[in-house]
Order: sequence, then C-alpha cells, then structure tokens
Amino acid sequence: MRVERKSLADARFYNRAFFLFTGGFIAGLILIYAGWERLVGGSAFLDLMSLQRIGTLEPDRMRLLLYCLKERFRPAVLLVLLAVAGAGSLAVCLYLVWSGFCAGVVLSVLSLRYGIRGVLLFAGGIFPQALFLVPAYLMLFRWCVISRRMGGGGGNYRPELLNKSGKLLLALAFLAAGCVVEGYLNPILLKWVFRLF
Repeated sequence: MRVERKSLADARFYNRAFFLFTGGFIAGLILIYAGWERLVGGSAFLDLMSLQRIGTLEPDRMRLLLYCLKERFRPAVLLVLLAVAGAGSLAVCLYLVWSGFCAGVVLSVLSLRYGIRGVLLFAGGIFPQALFLVPAYLMLFRWCVISRRMGGGGGNYRPELLNKSGKLLLALAFLAAGCVVEGYLNPILLKWVFRLF
C-alpha cells in the first residue's frame, strides 16, 4: 500500500513537472512566433554569422568542463538552499517554467531562421548530456519537493535531510557526469552539426 502511494505521488510529481515545463515551452514559442519581427527579426541573436563563428572555435575541453560545472551546479545549489529554507516546491515550479520558456525561445528562433537545420542544431546542443542532466534535475526537483522542514515548537526547525541525502548525492553525481559529457563529447557532435551551416 505504501509503495503504491509512493508510486502515485511520483507519477503526480512527474506529470506536474512535465506540464510546467511544457507550459513555459509553449509560452516561449508563442512569444517568438507572435513577435518575430519586433523581437528577433533584425537582431543578431543566433544569426548565421554568429553561428559560423562559434562553429570555427576549438574549445579548451577542461575550461569548458569547468564552465559547465559552474553553470549546472549554481542553480542546483540554489535549489537545494531554497528547499532547506522551505521554498523547494516554489523554486522547482519557477525553474521548470523558466527552463521551458528558454528552450521554447531558442528552438523557435533556430527553427524560424534555419528550418530543420535549426532543429538539428538545437538537438545537437543538448545531446548526449541531456541523457544525464534530465534525470539529474528530475531527481533534484523531487528531492527539493519532498524535503520538508520539520521540528517541534518554538521555531526549532530543521530539514529532513538525513534519510534523503543519498538521493541528493545521486542527483549531483548524475549532474557531474552530464557536465563531463557536455564538456568532452558534446563539442564533437556539435562540430558535425555545424557543418550544415
């Protein structure tokens, strides 16, 4: 019975996460498609010249790895701190909507500028690291949502971290693995994709 209840709660959580991300994604698409000329049309945002310049770069893999670690762990640490402070659910909701919105904006700009090549570039920008980063963030989001503040009277609160620390460490390990893949394997894939431009 307890296992069934946990499975149902997990399913509800992942459904909500999907709808929040999708809602932000659709909002990003609508914004760009509705205001293309005014917002992006004449700008240099992801234009051909900037893409060709990026495509000719030879990244320093170690420096790229360090950059990825900083960019991925900064929001993760912020989410953990907000969860410890009791605002985990709100922080996760905002992060999901914002991530979906940004993905929708970038994908719509790339697809409007370059068609199928833009979609391939978008996919090349997130794979194969997404195979690690998506599960990592989902585990982290789940941890943030189920980590409740506990305590007795008199405001002596403490987060329920001890029995959930293993899940948090697993999420962070997946996040680190995703950063390694992003720093060392993703540039190889992107090199192939940039040949289309």
